[in-house]
Amino acid sequence: MAAPEDPLVPADAVAVGATTLVPDLFRPVAAVVTAGSVRWLTWPGVSLPDRALEEVEVLPTASGAWLLYRSDGPGIDEDGRGRSGTVAVHLGPSGVSDGVELDGLRPLGADEGGLWLGDPRDALEWMSDDDDDEDDNDPADIDPATLPRTPEEPFWPDPSEWTEPTDEDSDDEDGDDDGYTWSIGFADEDDEDDTDDTDDTDVVVAGEDPGQRDSDPIERADPIPAPSRPLPTPPTDLVWIAPDGTRTVIRVDHLVDDVRREGAALVVRYFPAGPCRVVHEDEDGGGWWDVVYEPHEVRVDISSALPRSIDTDALESEPAAEEDEDAWEQAIDAREARRAPWLDRLDLAGVAGTRWPMWDADEVSRARAVDRLRAQFIGLDERVVLWTRDHPEPRSVPSDQRDVQVVTEGSWPDTEVVVSFEHTAVPFLRLRRRYRVFDATGRPIDWTHVTVHLEEDVLTALPPRSHAVDGVLDL
Repeated sequence: MAAPEDPLVPADAVAVGATTLVPDLFRPVAAVVTAGSVRWLTWPGVSLPDRALEEVEVLPTASGAWLLYRSDGPGIDEDGRGRSGTVAVHLGPSGVSDGVELDGLRPLGADEGGLWLGDPRDALEWMSDDDDDEDDNDPADIDPATLPRTPEEPFWPDPSEWTEPTDEDSDDEDGDDDGYTWSIGFADEDDEDDTDDTDDTDVVVAGEDPGQRDSDPIERADPIPAPSRPLPTPPTDLVWIAPDGTRTVIRVDHLVDDVRREGAALVVRYFPAGPCRVVHEDEDGGGWWDVVYEPHEVRVDISSALPRSIDTDALESEPAAEEDEDAWEQAIDAREARRAPWLDRLDLAGVAGTRWPMWDADEVSRARAVDRLRAQFIGLDERVVLWTRDHPEPRSVPSDQRDVQVVTEGSWPDTEVVVSFEHTAVPFLRLRRRYRVFDATGRPIDWTHVTVHLEEDVLTALPPRSHAVDGVLDL
């Protein structure tokens, strides 16, 4: 049989009795297959987030499936507040529900009756009640122009002494060094974390908000912190939402991490307190520290009805079983096995309503999306602040990039921001990368940490030099 001209790309295959539901990975359409016959369900009118979508996540249940459409970034309102970026749709053999905005809540699981949602925060926020020491080397307070400069070195080696590496030389390189570099570079519009692990022990900081750091790498010369005293997590809401949008709110005295039904019992996995900071010492007097989470579980009788509140402190609890490190990969393997029989099998040609409508944004919103991406590359070739183990006082050093050029090409929705530059790690070539600003529906794509990922690719995933054309190597 010939391959379909417009094939459905299965996101998963969900069995509901004798019926199999096969939703598409990118489009608002699903095949309903019963005894060899196929009918179609579509939902192009569901209101999506304002940012580009990632692939849909499918949560199977006994009666159908919840489809979670997440944007690839949280999105920011004009007043600076974040948006949820996730819309849920319930799919069953008889039809599709209206889209349900999750209002920033985190999906915890699904059962036959509905979708379970919880607080999006991580227990890490309650790790310690110790006051953090003030950082004397706060990058926001350091002006590179006021610092001593490192000795000037050539940006590239002497051409007469440099030998161009072969592609085989690049394949043989390895990055097993235990050192690291931490670099932060901020844009004028959006704050970005620039963190990557490479092969030295320098700490480089270039104009980005240090408050955006997730955590300090323990390999820094800072002393190992003492064990922490975690704070109790606060009361949070556990929300059960039905396919018709009806919500049931259950107040729980601590942060809920997972929930599932087992017969007439609701098993709630929660964090009584934040994680502990555990210190390990080695034989040489050095050491390292880990962050250790300690979730617990309680069982709540729901044979008559869902409770209005759950007081875990008043219930008998037990430590939750450690999560299987292989469970995630096993779940992916199982999903791929379910998808496999439907690949290149179902043809969407002639089926109406299988495409998301274009995002209805004005010219100002589109221009802002372009400017947000462009702004992240501005100043990438300016001097940065550096300190090292051997030289802890901040110094001013040149950027690894120079002659950064940023141009915009194409019209909406095919607009691209094209960045080109020279880099110390790639002598005598100009590097170039294209970034699409909008997806196929015209929604802006999130490019958080784009300069970090670009630097990582330069250092670890560079195409062979032989692919360069007229001295320009496209990444």
